[in-house]
Formats: sequence, structure tokens, C-alpha cells
Amino acid sequence: MKHRFLRAAVVLGFAVFALNAQAQQSHKDMEMSGMNMDSPKPASLAMNEAVVQAIDTAGKSVTIKHGQLKSKTVEMPPMTMTFPVENASLLSTVKTGDKVKVAVDNVKDQPTVTSLTVQK
Repeated sequence: MKHRFLRAAVVLGFAVFALNAQAQQSHKDMEMSGMNMDSPKPASLAMNEAVVQAIDTAGKSVTIKHGQLKSKTVEMPPMTMTFPVENASLLSTVKTGDKVKVAVDNVKDQPTVTSLTVQK
């Protein structure tokens, strides 16, 4: 009985090894020149509507009253919340009361405003 089990284990091991070797060989001569191997392009920003409630240029943050926020990395129900901004220059284009389009994404595990555009 031991020999049967040992023989079956050895045969199974060789079969797995042979299949693995065959799988690796089958892609060796594959033509890949037409494939796009560039890094993926970043997803377009998910822009959400909001109203600026307060601006803190020293603290590099903005308080916004927003509707449902949804991006690739953040999903929040409507609320008023203070967010840090990824780039302080975003704050120079807005003032309290402005209706804006805003993108919020996780930056260093914190929801952060990554884009802020005043609506016309």
C-alpha cells in the first residue's frame, strides 16, 4: 500500500512539473510587439459638486458642503467636512460661497481634495 501511494505521488509530481514546463514554453515565442506595455494612464478625476464653506490657507484645507462623493478611492454620503488639499495653490482660486467641482481621493490614507474648480 505504501508503495502505491508513493508511486502515485511521484507520478503526480512529474505530471505537475511537466505541465508547468510546457506552460512556460508555450509563451516563449509569442509575438508581443503589438501589445501596449506602457504604464496604465491615471483614471479621470471623479468630479463632484460642492459649495465652499471655509478656507484655511495656513492649514492647507477647505471646508465644503458636498453631495454624494464618489471616486476610485473615496465614497461618502452628503455632508459638510473639512479636507486637506493636495496642493495649496488650489485654495487661491476659490472663496467662501463658491460653487465648485471637487475631486477627493485618498492621499496617504486620508481623504484629500485633489482638484477644485469654480463653477461658472
